[in-house]
Amino acid sequence: MKLYSLPLSPYAARVRGTIYAKDLAVEMILPPEDWRTSDAFRAVNPLRRIPVLVLDDGTTVAESQVIVEYLEDAHPETPLRPTTAEARARVRFVTQVAESYVMGALMPLFGMFDAKTKDAGAIDLQLAKLDAALANLEAALSPKGYAHGDRLSTADVFLAPLRFSLDGLVGFSGRKGLLDRHPRIAGYPDVVQTDRALSRVWSEMTDGLRSFYETRASAG
Repeated sequence: MKLYSLPLSPYAARVRGTIYAKDLAVEMILPPEDWRTSDAFRAVNPLRRIPVLVLDDGTTVAESQVIVEYLEDAHPETPLRPTTAEARARVRFVTQVAESYVMGALMPLFGMFDAKTKDAGAIDLQLAKLDAALANLEAALSPKGYAHGDRLSTADVFLAPLRFSLDGLVGFSGRKGLLDRHPRIAGYPDVVQTDRALSRVWSEMTDGLRSFYETRASAG
């Protein structure tokens, strides 16, 4: 198998975390530089988005949530879903809050803070939306360390890249108190560093962020 991936992409990072947790033999490859407009890459994924998993028979699986679920279905030997229906529902709930609400509120803020003319009112409204989403995620998290219970689950492979991106926003915006009201989320990097798969993803994203700033600086 091959995975089209970018080190800094939180969406690709979810899939890499799943792959590392399951010890799967997957080759990581970068997309072409013009992947957003490339007809060749569109043949791989008509949505022209990262990540994309290419199976050994050439079949492609796109969208990070779909890929994570595929890998869990196809390689259940190291399960990332809990055993009971109730616990699996809880893991899916954490994942849904992280994806639909927190990521939905978080990602636009990078562009808003990067704009040449910043709209302070719009930024404050978006930050309030993010804070409300973070409060819901905080309430959904387990007090035991991992996102749910005391072992790695699919919720964690979503949460670790999200938590890295929150640190990225703090650095990008200078809003150092962003996580002050959300201690479980704030402390989640401690969990990341104790887990082999999550810490590997965190390190890769750190390298990707460094490369991003270097490229940005060289472009003037």
